[in-house]
Amino acid sequence: MKLHNYTDIILRPALALLICLCGPVGAYAQEVIEDDASEMLSGSVEIPGEDDDIDIPIPSFIHTNANHIILNGADWTSLREALRHSNKSPVSIVHIGDSHIQADITTGTVRELLQYDFGNAGRGLVTPLKMSGTNQPRDYVFQSRHSWTPAKLMSSAWRHTMGFTGTSIRPVTSSSEITVGTADRDDYNPFSSLTIFHNGKLTVNSVTDDEGNRIDFRAIPSRDYTQILLTAPQTGVTVNFASAGDLTVFGASLSGDRPGLFYHAIGNNGAAYETYNRIGNVGAGISPLSPELVIISLGTNEAFGKLNVPQFTSSVNRLVKNIRAANPKAAILLTTPMECHRSVTTTKKVRVKNKKGKYRTVRRSSRSYTVNNNIAPLRKAILDYGKANGIAVYDWYEVAGGQGASTSWINNNLFAKDRVHHTRSGYDIEGRLLYEALMDAVR
Repeated sequence: MKLHNYTDIILRPALALLICLCGPVGAYAQEVIEDDASEMLSGSVEIPGEDDDIDIPIPSFIHTNANHIILNGADWTSLREALRHSNKSPVSIVHIGDSHIQADITTGTVRELLQYDFGNAGRGLVTPLKMSGTNQPRDYVFQSRHSWTPAKLMSSAWRHTMGFTGTSIRPVTSSSEITVGTADRDDYNPFSSLTIFHNGKLTVNSVTDDEGNRIDFRAIPSRDYTQILLTAPQTGVTVNFASAGDLTVFGASLSGDRPGLFYHAIGNNGAAYETYNRIGNVGAGISPLSPELVIISLGTNEAFGKLNVPQFTSSVNRLVKNIRAANPKAAILLTTPMECHRSVTTTKKVRVKNKKGKYRTVRRSSRSYTVNNNIAPLRKAILDYGKANGIAVYDWYEVAGGQGASTSWINNNLFAKDRVHHTRSGYDIEGRLLYEALMDAVR
């Protein structure tokens, strides 16, 4: 089932509304390796403020000659046609990833540039990251005055159903409310409908605007979501609803009910291919959104565990098949992770003298960084998988500078202190390059 366009329902015969999902910076999964440890540890990085201009210079060490999509024989005709008619029907792109996507800086840059070319269909997917206890992009609000119980994607056990977005919250009481909206910024981004993705029954009782005034609405329930059509565009609404104790909410999509492009991001700190496979229904979850293109940017977190290339390839295959089975018309694009560093703690035994002049042996630790050598074979595995299965690949590893690129990025202040995530300038560069590669592929 596809989502309804409010304008079409009221003024014209019903048409399908296309939506999609995506992945940031701001909250990234910090991977720390000590000696032979292989566990992935998740942390967060503060989301930096907005830049005034994302059209920043591309450094000379970037391999611009490699900045293109390797199609591997994949047919992107349908995507090209959809973009060609974006002035008539909205186009949907879904970008799935890890902490590099969660804070929505790279994807925010791509979204802004593509929407400049093809039109702004709306903000699209927003998820309750802050309500789940993690960092959230700054251009939207997703909050509640009531108590909710979150389920963490990276937890060993989930207390309730995990959503395809990697976030899941459950209201503590049977009557509750959610406030959703776009942030008060220069780029005014109103919406005339919102779709709440959830599991369990949700009954909308009322909708109020930013000033608390009740507004007219029409709720269209479905098995996996409830679409709320508004009579006038809003930048923020509070949805008051009732549930029966089985409700879990995964996110919402904000639509302007107009032509253009949606570029939605699904990003989760610490996520890997197998993390999304564990959710199990990512493909079915995005199916009602009818994506024309699904981009998957994963592989960094796997490089901080024990290297097992066959197992990694199997995980890639599982997620691709899950998405393709539920979205057979969507093009799929895999991206490779770029070279990064890992921290290494070295412990040495040294002899020290105490105040009484006696010697004793103590252990002293020092931390240093080294290139994460697991990235290169995982990058090759993605390239090989794409070539063998006719799936397009964006080789970000090579575009970013190839082997040795991490040193250049560090020297140019494009890597964050952890040497895994980027600074805002680094993510903006990545976003602009991905945009240019996409534009080149669909011309």
